[in-house]
Amino acid sequence: MTLLDSLHNFVDALPSPVRAALDAVSISRSLPAESRLLRAGTLPKEVFQIIDGRVKYSAWDHLGRETVLTYMTRGDWMGLSEMFTELPSAWNVVAQSPVIVRVIKRHDFLRLIDEHPELSRQLLKMFALRFSLHRLFGLDHSALSLKERLVKMLYFLSFSYEKEAADDQAVFMKLSQEELGKIVGASRQKLNPALKSLEREQMLDVHIGGVSLRSRTAIVQRYGHLLHAVEPPSR
Repeated sequence: MTLLDSLHNFVDALPSPVRAALDAVSISRSLPAESRLLRAGTLPKEVFQIIDGRVKYSAWDHLGRETVLTYMTRGDWMGLSEMFTELPSAWNVVAQSPVIVRVIKRHDFLRLIDEHPELSRQLLKMFALRFSLHRLFGLDHSALSLKERLVKMLYFLSFSYEKEAADDQAVFMKLSQEELGKIVGASRQKLNPALKSLEREQMLDVHIGGVSLRSRTAIVQRYGHLLHAVEPPSR
């Protein structure tokens, strides 16, 4: 399991008896595109793991403007934070495609945490890692240029689209410039020059309805100084 995988999928690192205990209380649910898995302002009664498909985390402000936090895909979990804080979800989670999810009732999941210390340790590790990365990305708006923020965000988003792609493979991300602008906090007018610059550097290609990273390897070779703080240490 890579560091990026461990941000959302803690299951693969668990001992087989604990994985079996999770399976025993899980059900599978198929949902069409545009289904809402979490609703902002509502405390979820279940946690979900994506088995197939893709979802979007977003929220709307009082002026009707949408902010996109991230996209999640196979292996990722939803509703975990709310289960521990007992606070309503701050984000709407909507299926971007037909999805299949593993569903576990909140009370069943909490019981397993009490019964299996290994599960608690993996969850604590995951939340600690998320917190560290949140602080790093929070500093980006003041410390990095728009182009640098864009490179960093596209690199990490590429794992939400093609986790298992080789680093030297191209990764296509079905993201409009409007959606991408919402993620990096920039208007389309400001985003365009940054995309054009990266295209000239042969880091990516802009298509109608999406962006392709030519390779993660090329991004790391040229912009590794932006990524090293959240890369796993070499062994």
